[in-house]
Amino acid sequence: MLGLLSGGVSADTVWKGTSVNSITSGTGDILEDGGADLRLSAESTGTEKFVGAITSMDARPFQGREVRLAGRLRVEDGAGSAALWVRADGANGRLAFASSAGAPVRAGVGAQARELRLYIPSGTTTLKLGVTLDSAGHVAVQGLVLTAEAATSGGVSAYDMVEYALTTIRANALNAGNVDWSAEEKARLAPALKSLPAQEAYGSIRAVLDLLADRHSFLQHPREAAAYRQTAVASRDIEARQMQDIGYVLVPGLRGTEASAGEAFTSQLCEQIERLAPTSAKGWIVDLRQNTGGNMWPMLSGLQPLLGNGNIGASRDRNGTATAWRPESRRACGVDLSSSRVAVLVGPKTASSGEAVAVAFRARPGTRFFGQPTAGLATANRSYPLPDGGALRLTRAVMVDRSGEAYPDGIKPEERVSSDQDAIDMAAAWLR
Repeated sequence: MLGLLSGGVSADTVWKGTSVNSITSGTGDILEDGGADLRLSAESTGTEKFVGAITSMDARPFQGREVRLAGRLRVEDGAGSAALWVRADGANGRLAFASSAGAPVRAGVGAQARELRLYIPSGTTTLKLGVTLDSAGHVAVQGLVLTAEAATSGGVSAYDMVEYALTTIRANALNAGNVDWSAEEKARLAPALKSLPAQEAYGSIRAVLDLLADRHSFLQHPREAAAYRQTAVASRDIEARQMQDIGYVLVPGLRGTEASAGEAFTSQLCEQIERLAPTSAKGWIVDLRQNTGGNMWPMLSGLQPLLGNGNIGASRDRNGTATAWRPESRRACGVDLSSSRVAVLVGPKTASSGEAVAVAFRARPGTRFFGQPTAGLATANRSYPLPDGGALRLTRAVMVDRSGEAYPDGIKPEERVSSDQDAIDMAAAWLR
């Protein structure tokens, strides 16, 4: 049974901006039945990737419980997306975190309900939560409520979790050599964990992932792991248009591995390319600047007309073994554009599987990159199921292009584009 954790006289929740560009206001108490209403706006994100509103509180009433943060978000202005988030901090930093960024609320779709759940570890001192907006604009949040309930272990102990994770990470991680495994096993496999619920293990496992220093490995709680398997949601719509004698395609990220949704993404991307092919004699612009990653296979399969059927890249593990990328062909991908010239647009938001797509175009004849360096997460993750139903998404290989080159610091474009230049115009000029 969910219960509100308000104590004493109700007072409006106090909100602060995450930067000088964040303008916030709100009424109501997130711990009361009606919740709080919040407004966040910004004319610019400045040098940050987003603007946000944040509030914090003493975490002691929430320790060892699962919190639920729920509300309705509406992006009223701008072209960006909004998300809720909640974080548990301890004396030495973050212990647990959840965000609805995997299912963002965008402008033009009206008010959308979003909900997060997060177990609050026993060592948590401060609970922080709020909303983010990743572009200039305005977002309104209605009925934002924080509740909590007793956590259930499902019969799995924190010890079971840590033991499994340490064994799996040591055997498979790309950077396993960065960890003193004897010391970590001694420090983290404490007998006391056998009496604690599985949720208490996540902070300890995350600390080991931090030691790998790959910046890409992460954990998914059971609900997050289930949602990732059962859905595949694009970070934004695929955009395709004719630019006189050039075809332009924006390829977004795709979060999730549900097969039918992935196939629909592939088919849509292929069909858009095939539609533009007859009038794109000068070549193509493939825009990856908003591709924050997810499931790389539907993206690569959808771009197969441009990438071709041969060697387009591989994943190379710590032993030097390379596994070639072999995207599945689709009937919608019947056109062969593998000899067409292609301009690829990249930037700091091009990350993870977005970088995989970029790597697949590297060393491709007739291809040139425009923009700014990518995020530097051009590594391959594999999912390992955890005993409680969660998932360990572990970095186990580097991505290499057709020539065998890896990109540990990201992809650096041949043509750097400054903030006062238009990457699309520069790419079109090169193609022509």
